Amino acid sequence: MRFFGWLFLATLSLVLMVQLRLIDGALTSPDTPWGIVGFELAFTQGRAAGIIAVWRSMGVTENALVSLGVDVAFLLVYPFMFRSLVQLLRRDDGSGFQRIGGWLVTAVLACIPLDALENALLWRMLDAGASPPLAVAAGVAASLKFVLVLVTAAWCGAALIRRVARGGGRTAVGTDS
Repeated sequence: MRFFGWLFLATLSLVLMVQLRLIDGALTSPDTPWGIVGFELAFTQGRAAGIIAVWRSMGVTENALVSLGVDVAFLLVYPFMFRSLVQLLRRDDGSGFQRIGGWLVTAVLACIPLDALENALLWRMLDAGASPPLAVAAGVAASLKFVLVLVTAAWCGAALIRRVARGGGRTAVGTDS
């Protein structure tokens, strides 16, 4: 049963991620090759203002606002998808690796407020202009979010590799209910 819950969340995350990529496609240019991610990680008023200026000249600031709106749905799904995957892969054998998985089950949910804060700050900069505190705070929130996602994804990948390498027994994801 837990596998199907994860599968639902994974499918919804994938659908939302594809939607975000389609919306964000308009935000990329030679001057803004990273699109919305570059804006999230601008960190300085100058870089954030430069990205906003390019988007305004391209007529795509509305795309950025729509992207931030769709990201609200995404931020309510992907952390739970990762949490469910860690729960599926985690074995409570007392090892340090599994303790890290136990920590990640809770820690990955911190992506929700971090992503929400980042979105609010980016929205504010699109509306009122870039400022040093907004750009720095958005960059820090985005960086922490990305670190949590990358660590969680790496742990899940390692857990899958360990499970396949061990073979036998209850190795298939989703055999637990």
